[in-house]
Amino acid sequence: MKTILISALLALTALPAAAGQIACVYDLAGPAELQRAGTEQWIPARKGLPLDQGDRLRTGEKAWCELLFKDGSFIKMEAGSETAAETLQTTAEGRVFSFSFLKGKALWMASKLRKGAASKFSVRTPSAVCAVRGTDFSIIVSSSGETSVGLYQGEVAVSNELGEKTLLAGSEASAGTGEIALQARLSSLMKAEERRYKKVKGRVESLRKRLAAREDFIDDYIGRQEKALADFEKRRQEKLKKR
Repeated sequence: MKTILISALLALTALPAAAGQIACVYDLAGPAELQRAGTEQWIPARKGLPLDQGDRLRTGEKAWCELLFKDGSFIKMEAGSETAAETLQTTAEGRVFSFSFLKGKALWMASKLRKGAASKFSVRTPSAVCAVRGTDFSIIVSSSGETSVGLYQGEVAVSNELGEKTLLAGSEASAGTGEIALQARLSSLMKAEERRYKKVKGRVESLRKRLAAREDFIDDYIGRQEKALADFEKRRQEKLKKR
């Protein structure tokens, strides 16, 4: 029964890469799951798993998951987080990315596009909407839906039904049932998130250079990870036959 279950899970995750894939799971640790658009089933996430419009991703206890996008944008979700990719569209003119971040904690690094390119990049939480461009920031959503946003680079417009506030680098915004509150300095909690951000910033910049140099970087990464998974399954089947 255990062998059958493992084979079924591998089959579910070994999905073919779509041509010109926009995003994928780049790295992860611990339990993480993905739900495809229009389905109710959650499947195990793995490196190289494509992320498509309408998909949802969640991380379990003591887990984290990184998402890499063709335009160089990057998201790192910490444990106990869940997000949905509502819109993932790229054209020669620019991009339209929108996400629903339902709970947990995540670092968002929206890449800067070339001059003149159109960009719409937004993150919606239960209590606020963050509109960004070329921006690095963290979002924390509590179990009650309250939202904290800490900004490290760029600008973010944080809005709810009571209005909109512009958040500048080095400051923080909080949104709940009332008006959005701004504070000029990062809280101790957001300073800890800023330290996490600084640890990955150099690696993300390196990835962006590789993405800029290779149009097919995401597709190639997905293909290599799927080949590694297929090779692993082949070796496993061969060992079972020898028993």
